[in-house]
Amino acid sequence: MIKACFFDIDGTLVSHAGGAHVPASAVRALRELHDKGIQLVVCTGRSPAELGELPIQDIPFDAYLTLNGQLCLDRDKRAFDGMPINEGELEILMSMFAAKKIPMLLIGENGRAINYVNDVVENTLEPYAIPSAKALNGEPIYQMQAFPSGDQKVVLDNLLDECTVTSWSETGLDIIARGGGKDVGIERYLDKVGIPKYETMGFGDGENDIPMFRIVGVGVAMGNGAEATKAAADYVTADIDDDGIMKALRHYGLVGAREKFSYRSERDGSQLQLVFEGKLDSFTAPELAEKVPELLDGVTDVVIDCASLSYLSSLGLRALLSMQKRLGPSGSITLKNVSGDVREILEISGFDSILRVAPPAAPLPAAATTPRSPSRTAGM
Repeated sequence: MIKACFFDIDGTLVSHAGGAHVPASAVRALRELHDKGIQLVVCTGRSPAELGELPIQDIPFDAYLTLNGQLCLDRDKRAFDGMPINEGELEILMSMFAAKKIPMLLIGENGRAINYVNDVVENTLEPYAIPSAKALNGEPIYQMQAFPSGDQKVVLDNLLDECTVTSWSETGLDIIARGGGKDVGIERYLDKVGIPKYETMGFGDGENDIPMFRIVGVGVAMGNGAEATKAAADYVTADIDDDGIMKALRHYGLVGAREKFSYRSERDGSQLQLVFEGKLDSFTAPELAEKVPELLDGVTDVVIDCASLSYLSSLGLRALLSMQKRLGPSGSITLKNVSGDVREILEISGFDSILRVAPPAAPLPAAATTPRSPSRTAGM
């Protein structure tokens, strides 16, 4: 069951087509998630100072992981964790900032400063506001942005030993402390609230969202996203302006109508008969897994009727595996009336050699027919 969803901002949640806005379908979908008790968390490269400028104020977020997870804020936008760039690496970056060979933007908790603006900066930041060229008041620097041209990106990648450089556009780079990133920010938040990683989902469109996909249970790339981001995702949805977030949440059954999972059980001594109906997937399998100790108490053999089981995911397989482990080597699980799609999943995963899968029922023979005599009609 999904308990927390993480959302990148620009290009994922906020569209800039025709002015910055969150698609109405996304607003409705996120409110539905909130009403179901699913936590909503911003996971963005944006700074805390920019949050108030974004059209997300009507969405009830539970936390804000800003600056690519380097500065984590609670729902009241109070910092609870952070990872600034270390002093040694910052000294080098500040020297580059002062040299003005590459446009660079310093970002602290409360302010931003840019060394100079050129066409690359203006084209990259459009339609974002360009910060003024002013000094920060000695506050820690959690992130720098660079706007390189030509081979300057390669130079930065090779130069910085203790920072990670990721792209959010062709000419926009984020520079953060090595060992940080959206994945680290998410992990800190999950530790704080006690939610396991497999019960989470993340949405993104840029290359800086790829680390997020590595840690969440389900990674969703927007249709308008970078090709590398799509390749790293578990699912690619529609474009942001084509209701991409809503369609993905509907695909996974988190909003709107969803096929549920249920089971019926009947005990006969040490044998348990189960009938599965619906989808045994990442949303429903954990609920079944929680019931395993109670269901299998005193049971040695399980027979599961899968005639109405329409889908089985990896977490569904793990729930079945936990049942087999609970039974031990002397117990058995037999799956019968398995549909073609579910049977294929069992074969591909190798679970047909772990569990007993009954062969498909043989078709009934055609009923024998006896030629009938032609009907006769009485003459008049």
